[in-house]
Amino acid sequence: MRDVLLIAALGLFACACGEGLFDARGRPDVRVIGREGGTVTSRDGRLRVTLPPGALKSEETVSLRELGVRSWSVGVAYALEPSMRTLAVPARVEMRAESAPGHRGPASLVRMTRDGLPAPMAGSWSEGTRSFGQLSALEDLGLAQPLCSEPIECADGFRCEDGACKSCPANVSCRANPDLPGPRNTGVPPGTTLVRHEGDVVLDTPGAVLEDRDIHGRLIIRANDVTVRRCVVHAPVPREIDGIINVSGATGVLLEDIEVFAEESSTLQWGVVGGGFTARRLDVHGVVVGMGLRSGARVESSWIHALDPVGAQYGISVFEGRDIGIYDSNVHGPGEDIGAAVFVNQQVGPTRDVRVERNRLDRGSCIVNLGHAGGTSLQGMVVRNNVFGARTVYDCAVLVSTQTQLSAEGNVWEATGVEVPIERHD
Repeated sequence: MRDVLLIAALGLFACACGEGLFDARGRPDVRVIGREGGTVTSRDGRLRVTLPPGALKSEETVSLRELGVRSWSVGVAYALEPSMRTLAVPARVEMRAESAPGHRGPASLVRMTRDGLPAPMAGSWSEGTRSFGQLSALEDLGLAQPLCSEPIECADGFRCEDGACKSCPANVSCRANPDLPGPRNTGVPPGTTLVRHEGDVVLDTPGAVLEDRDIHGRLIIRANDVTVRRCVVHAPVPREIDGIINVSGATGVLLEDIEVFAEESSTLQWGVVGGGFTARRLDVHGVVVGMGLRSGARVESSWIHALDPVGAQYGISVFEGRDIGIYDSNVHGPGEDIGAAVFVNQQVGPTRDVRVERNRLDRGSCIVNLGHAGGTSLQGMVVRNNVFGARTVYDCAVLVSTQTQLSAEGNVWEATGVEVPIERHD
């Protein structure tokens, strides 16, 4: 009789599992996964890891285990086991977003190193509700307070100190400029539903319109009057220097409300490359050069920040071209002692008529660097009414070569409102 009851109980348990969604144990956090791939989900439903076909060479029991709250974590961290198993194909990690204390945006998705410290993962926030990233080995995962680099990344009542949002003293008012391009007004608007697309997207039909896509590949535009709105574009490492978005041989292209980032660290990975376009309210990060502009490129109200520390060079670069404009944007260079927020010269071909107006610019050995290198002179440079941060080791806001023709006025230091100096030397 006891055996009959046991068999009946097992039958009921199997029915409760529901169409083979889980493994034989009936738990989403423990799955037997083979070469065909599969998904494991934490018991609280906050974390999901999807192993694509071919990620594992043989059948494994893969599990997610709660580790509790760590000293650095925002919420619970998780152990993904068997620990450190290398994957032949990267897994996709998705975690429900949680707000970091004092930060305007959600916490950052991280993996845990062998010494238990957080390491940022390549990835981004999608639709304002979840994070996603790529994982090349089975490692512990969690959310961590993201680094900040300027006040706009911190909530009112907090300020950015040593890379973290910290409470302001009682006698200090800390409010970021709400109009400055940043996490609240660039990239895909909150609430947008994105359709996932695997692989490159090539737009070569004049007048084409592409909207509301999560593109796991490059966006290549080769036709006039193309419009792209409300998209996330992220790509694996290229074989040579290339833009995640590349506009080539086209005019009248409009790019609006787009997030662009690199899935993996690489010195070959640039954000947006090309000319003949207007880029409006773009959020570009995690690349070594945010934008490489050519003739007819116009950047408006965009946020270029958090460049890849491995080989990062410039927020925006121009190596050839004419009639280029950078307006009302928030552009960061790679650091205080290297590169520049805006770098213009003639390494590839003649350059002229570049306008940099009404921006917030920060970071770089010199924050704006204009040089005639590659030509006898650099003509038609305009730098007006910009605000400069103080993250430059040489206190150098604008460096101009002796053969550069520059019109400059209304440029001030952010902290003091004092006009910045223009330094001239080759």
